Amino acid sequence: MMNKISVLISIASVLFTANQVLAGEHGAHCLNIISGEMKNCRIIVSPRNNSLEITFKSDKHQEANMTFRGNQITEVSTGEYAKKRGKETIGASLILGPLGALVGAFHKEDRTQFAIEYVDAQNQKNVTMIDIPTKHSERLRQDLELLTGLEIIGSEPARKSE
Repeated sequence: MMNKISVLISIASVLFTANQVLAGEHGAHCLNIISGEMKNCRIIVSPRNNSLEITFKSDKHQEANMTFRGNQITEVSTGEYAKKRGKETIGASLILGPLGALVGAFHKEDRTQFAIEYVDAQNQKNVTMIDIPTKHSERLRQDLELLTGLEIIGSEPARKSE
């Protein structure tokens, strides 16, 4: 009986570890394209499925969920460059207000912003934003680079909100 339990634990640990390598899951704040506001979200980066999924935690924001294929993502940037690219690409849409307040708007902790530029189904370039605690940003950076094959542009020193 003890041998069977040991075997099951071993198998479960291998499967769990393999799944973690294949897909990275991150909690963050993401741009709700519909409202133009940053909302709590879950990000799943899966090189195995060649996808980036952004799922909002609140039921009332589910219409803004997004899924991208790795080849739809044309650029990933961070820091001041990410905010600049977001403003340039989005132009005069309602994102300009929330983007200005993006840094320091959430918690009194170090945060990092990522701008994800992608091509939509109509072949138009769009940008979405991800805001994540800096202590978790390196793993997201690695997951995004692995998924897209792109080098992330820009750098961001840790920044305390005021």
